[in-house]
Amino acid sequence: MAPPAEIAAHHFVPRGVLQRLARFPDLVHQGKRLAEVAVLFVDVQGCSVLCEELPPPAMNRLLEVAFGDFFDCVQEAGGDVNEIMGDGFMALFEGRPLRESVQAAAHAALAIQQHDTTYGMATGIPEVPFVVNMGLHAGSAFVGVTRFVSRSGERWTYTASGPVTNVAARLCALAQQGAILLSNAAADCLTEAYVLQPLGAYHFRNIGDVVQVYRLLGERPEAPQS
Repeated sequence: MAPPAEIAAHHFVPRGVLQRLARFPDLVHQGKRLAEVAVLFVDVQGCSVLCEELPPPAMNRLLEVAFGDFFDCVQEAGGDVNEIMGDGFMALFEGRPLRESVQAAAHAALAIQQHDTTYGMATGIPEVPFVVNMGLHAGSAFVGVTRFVSRSGERWTYTASGPVTNVAARLCALAQQGAILLSNAAADCLTEAYVLQPLGAYHFRNIGDVVQVYRLLGERPEAPQS
């Protein structure tokens, strides 16, 4: 039986990453590779206000319960939550054709949106509004194990980096009132099966190219089930 510390360590690593490392142990030593990925950012709207209104234990419980539901949505769609940033997280969808990864990410985002309602039972305070905004972008990124080496040792993380991640984060920051915003690269993969609302062109901070932004409204009624 594995020691307690080793068992606990598995809870800090996404399940999909553990499975890939078990299948391909050399990934640890290969470093990052260029891969086609869909990146989904999820962020709680008005989290600072909630932190002021709720006692710390209630706020902590609220995030634990809500994010637990959201993580299930990501994993059931075939993605991995690879980074958690306080009141938000980043999920990667990879290992398949890019169109399929984007469709999986869109399916997860809509599932999260269905959960995005009231979590009053988690806090013991009824009618706690809980709204999340999301941004989705897709393309080529450097994906894999990043190793940070310091005098005290090494810290590893499995992530994606590059413009794909940056644009997804900017889209999430732009979204309001529970919107799921897409880049044109992601929208191009969804036009046949999803209802999209064009919102126009946006210039994002530190992003050179203009991004055509769309809002994901849902699946088309005639579309096959994901």
